[in-house]
Amino acid sequence: MEKNTLLQRLVRDYKQNHRESERIYKKALQFQIKGGSHNLRLFSPFPFFDRQCLGSKVKDVDGHTYVDFWQGHFANVLGHNPPVIRDSLVRYMKEGYGLMTGFPGLYQSQLAELILNTIPADKIRFTTSGTLASMYAVMLAKAYTNRELIMKAGGGWHGAQPYALKGISSYDRGLDHVESAGLPTGMENTILITQFNDTEDLEKKFMEYGERISCLLMEPFVGAGGFIFATPEYLQKARELTRRYGVVLVLDEVISGFRFHAGGLQSLYKVKPELSILGKAIGGGMPLSALAGKKEIMNLCDPEVKTSQKVKFEGGTFSAHPGSVYAGLNFLSHLIENQDEIYPQIGRMGKKVRQGIENIFTQHGFNVQCTGGDETLVPYSSMVGVHFLKKGAGPINSPNEACNPEISDIDMRESLFKLAMLEEGFNTFHGYGAISYAHSYKEIQESLEAVERIVNRWERYKLKF
Repeated sequence: MEKNTLLQRLVRDYKQNHRESERIYKKALQFQIKGGSHNLRLFSPFPFFDRQCLGSKVKDVDGHTYVDFWQGHFANVLGHNPPVIRDSLVRYMKEGYGLMTGFPGLYQSQLAELILNTIPADKIRFTTSGTLASMYAVMLAKAYTNRELIMKAGGGWHGAQPYALKGISSYDRGLDHVESAGLPTGMENTILITQFNDTEDLEKKFMEYGERISCLLMEPFVGAGGFIFATPEYLQKARELTRRYGVVLVLDEVISGFRFHAGGLQSLYKVKPELSILGKAIGGGMPLSALAGKKEIMNLCDPEVKTSQKVKFEGGTFSAHPGSVYAGLNFLSHLIENQDEIYPQIGRMGKKVRQGIENIFTQHGFNVQCTGGDETLVPYSSMVGVHFLKKGAGPINSPNEACNPEISDIDMRESLFKLAMLEEGFNTFHGYGAISYAHSYKEIQESLEAVERIVNRWERYKLKF
C-alpha cells in the first residue's frame, strides 16, 4: 500500500471520530490564521480540541481520552495540572494574589535565588517567553562585544525573533537559509550557521570569522531539530573556541532546563556559558522564561548604567507575572526536593520506550531510530524522538540528517504515525515526545503495544517508505 492511501484512510477515520473538533476548527478559521495561535498545535487535518487535561491524559470535546506525550510543549515534567501547583495557585488566588498587579511581588527574588543556586550564573531577569529571552541574549552579547555577527547551530530553534530565523528546519542541501520574510535588510549576512555536533566545521568558522562573532547561540539538547544531545567533545570545543575568540557562549536551555535533572544540562557537561536561556519548566505550567548570566553582561540592561553599550531590556507588562513566579517557585522547589525519585523514574521509562520502539520496527524490517537518549551523559532522559529512515540511512547525529528528506521521512513521523497513534489513544509529538512523572509503567507498556499493532498493520499493507 502507498503511504498516501493509508494516510487518506487515517484522515477519513479521524474526521469521522472528531466531528465536534472539526466544527470548532472551521469556525476558528473564520477568525484566526489556520485556526489558532501556535503552528505546532495545528496539525493536519485539524487538531482535536481539549476539554480537560489532567495528569498523563487529555480529554477532547468528542469524548476521546488520550495518553498525552506532548505535555505542554514538554514543559510538564509532573504532568498536566499537578495538584502541587494547582492547589497552591488556588490558595494564592484566594489570598488576593496571583493576577497582574504591576508590583515586584514577594516571590520573584526567591525564585531568582533558587534558579541561581542550580544554574551557574550571577544575575537573572524574567520575561514571558523563550523567544524574548533569546532575543535579549543576542542583544546583550552584541552590545557587550561590540561585534555584529551571530553564530548559531543549524537546526536550533530559538523562537521567532530576527536574530535566529535562519538555519532552522528548511533543508536545501543543508540548513543554512533564512526562513522568514520581514527581517531587516542584510540580516541573513549577519547570522552564521555551523553544523551541530561538527567540531571541524566549528573550528573552520571560528578561524574565518572568530574576531567578528558576538555570540554562539545553541541548544545543548536540540529539540525541534531531532531530540539530539550535543556530544561532550563538541560542546567542550564550543566553550574553548568562544573563550579563545572572546565570543559570548549562549546556551538555550528552554527545553533542557530541569528536564533531565533539577538544574541545567550544562552542569552535566561541566560547561559554564556566559548566558543561559530558560523557559518551559521554570514556570510550572504558567508563562515564564528567564535570561541568566555573568553580571558584567547582565548589568548592561540596568537603566542606570552610563554607557553606550546599554541594552533596553526593560521588561513587558507581564514579565515576572506574580502567578507564574509563584507557580514556578513551587514547581522547581518540588523538583529539587524530589529529584532522586522523579528523574530516575521518568528516565527509566524513556529508555524503555526508545529501546522498545526501535526493537519493534527492526523486527519487522523497518529502519527506525529513536533519539533523545544518551546514557553515558544523561542517565535519565525522558525524551523520545522517532525517525523513519530511508533504507540504508542513519544514524541520526545532527539536525542536518534529521531534516534531510533523503535520509529521514518527516511526513511519515509527523502525519501518518501521529494519526495512527491517535487512533490507538496516544497523542505524540516528533514520533513520541516527553514522558512525565504522571505517566505510569502500564501506560508506557500500552503505548509500545500500540506501536506493535501499528507496525503489524503496516506489514500486512506492505507499506514502504
